[in-house]
Amino acid sequence: MTWQGVIIEESLEDKTLLDMTRIVGTRETFLEEEENKGIMHLHSIEIENYAKELFVERAKSSIRQGWYIHICKNSTMVVIFRGKSFEFSEGQKEKIEEAQKYGESVGIHPAQLPSENLIRNPFD
Repeated sequence: MTWQGVIIEESLEDKTLLDMTRIVGTRETFLEEEENKGIMHLHSIEIENYAKELFVERAKSSIRQGWYIHICKNSTMVVIFRGKSFEFSEGQKEKIEEAQKYGESVGIHPAQLPSENLIRNPFD
């Protein structure tokens, strides 16, 4: 099974990160509470299991500060910020909260932070 998740194209400093993925869908939308930033391109992506570690490392330097990428497989999620990532399983509320607090500390709007729901619905 592949890892699945979402990358917001506008969040990337280095868009070649997308070359490491298979884009299975794209939608255009405004971010919650941030319509002033304009339309965003949300790519639903898949990553082969063998490429996951390299993807996470490249993503940590490709994503802009104040954004995140998430990828999920089975009941595990990886949340990737600039220079930092968190990996946890469904039900690990403390680790999920740690990732959310970190996201808030780097300026991510609380309504946009990753939640446990993404583990079951990685393309949301």
